[in-house]
Amino acid sequence: MLKKEFRLTNAKDFEKLGVKGRSEYGPFMVMRVRPVADGPKVAFITSTKVFKSAVDRNRVKRRLRHVIKKYIDEVPSNVHILFIVKKEALKSPHDKLVEEMQRLIFKIPEALKKPPKLSPRAQKMKEKRKGKR
Repeated sequence: MLKKEFRLTNAKDFEKLGVKGRSEYGPFMVMRVRPVADGPKVAFITSTKVFKSAVDRNRVKRRLRHVIKKYIDEVPSNVHILFIVKKEALKSPHDKLVEEMQRLIFKIPEALKKPPKLSPRAQKMKEKRKGKR
């Protein structure tokens, strides 16, 4: 289990990651990262559209939490990170997940230099608000 101090739980933080986060893409997950004042916080999203079974969703999150727990010290101290997990992560071997997690963590400074980009969900919500006016 990931220590409480490293868990991202606030709904507003999730929303801000969608609006002001920067993305890095990998074969097993998409990482959204955002600079903040407080220490590193991490969360995982496993969609019911991607993983139909709760057992599969929980298994993938458990495997990824185990991996990030080992590498949390390598994460910059001023970021919130959201991993959006793809279905390929379920069947992938542990060493491939470790490799991908290290690659994404290594890309955090580079990702923070990019301009913020709206997530697809945030774009849809913005378009809906425009249509109501």
